[in-house]
Amino acid sequence: MRVSLRSAAWSMVAVLGMSSVVWANPPDSECPPAAAAASAMLVYEIGTPVAQCQLTDLGDPANLGGQVLEGDVKIAARVDFAQGGMLAGVFQSTRGRVLIYFPFNEHATIITGKVTLTDETGQTKTYHAGESYFIRQGSVILWEVSGPLVQKSFFNFTTP
Repeated sequence: MRVSLRSAAWSMVAVLGMSSVVWANPPDSECPPAAAAASAMLVYEIGTPVAQCQLTDLGDPANLGGQVLEGDVKIAARVDFAQGGMLAGVFQSTRGRVLIYFPFNEHATIITGKVTLTDETGQTKTYHAGESYFIRQGSVILWEVSGPLVQKSFFNFTTP
């Protein structure tokens, strides 16, 4: 199922804006605060996962252009910036295989875990913490998480 580019890119913002966290989280008093939104710079430290209580459940991967092929994939994110077709923050996925019709351009860096990406030509690469990739809008990518989960920092932008 293909999802319209603009609606999929902004569905993450809509879901985050109206959803509450459904992960097994510590009580609010134990959750470390997210970086201040007004900060000039946010730091995503390689090897240091973003706390689960700072992430919001995004529901079915189909909401973002994905088709689950294997596993009970759970996705979550924290949006740190959203403006004019651009979106940045932290994304997390649990174990599984998802075929993704990328509704946006994306630059991402793995924070923790690893993910194997395969493009339509068969090019395959496993990315570990500290490694980055760029995927063009409209690409079809097989996303495979073999460990418990992967977190990435991302910058997405949609072109008309």
